[in-house]
Amino acid sequence: MKTINLLTATSMLMSLFLTGCRTPKSIVLPSDTPSTEHTFPSMQVKNLADETKSFPSEFPGERTLLLIAFEREQQDTLDYWSAKLNLRTPGGPEWLELPVIDDPGAFMRWFVDTGMKSGIPDPAVRAHVFTIYTPRKAFVRHLGLPDTEQVYLAIADRTGRILFHVSGEWSAAKERSLRTAMQ
Repeated sequence: MKTINLLTATSMLMSLFLTGCRTPKSIVLPSDTPSTEHTFPSMQVKNLADETKSFPSEFPGERTLLLIAFEREQQDTLDYWSAKLNLRTPGGPEWLELPVIDDPGAFMRWFVDTGMKSGIPDPAVRAHVFTIYTPRKAFVRHLGLPDTEQVYLAIADRTGRILFHVSGEWSAAKERSLRTAMQ
C-alpha cells in the first residue's frame, strides 16, 4: 500500500514539474478600508483555459454577473442558477463563475485547478471559471457579503462596484430581481 501511495505522489509531482509548474497565483487583497461602497478588489486571475485577466477592469461586460461559491458542495446550487439563467446560451448576460478558496499553497492550487478542468470538459465554460485563491473572509468583506455559507450572485461594473446581489438557492423572485438589476 505504501508503494502505491509513493508512486501516486511521485507521479503527481512529475506531472506538476512537466507542466512547467504553472500554478495560479495566490491573491493578496488590499487592506480593508472602511467604506460604504462595496467593490471587487483589483487582482490578476487565471481561468481554467489558462488565460490571465485583470479584474475588475477586464470583466466581460459593462455589468457582469458574478457567480460566487466558497465550498465544493455549493456547486450544484450555482449549476442550477446557471441553468435557470440560460448562461450557456449565446446572447445572455456576461458572466463569470468565481470559486473562492483559501490559498492552500502552489501544489494544491495546481491540484484543485487540474481537478476542476477535468470536471468541466467544455472549453467555453472553462473560459468563464476563475478560481480566486485568497482569504475568503477578507474577500466577502470587500464585496459586502455577510458570510461564506451560501452562494452569491452579484452584479458588478468594470470599476468593481457591486451594484446588486442575491444569495442562496434559486427562486423565481430572486431571479426577477437579478434580471431587473442586470438591465
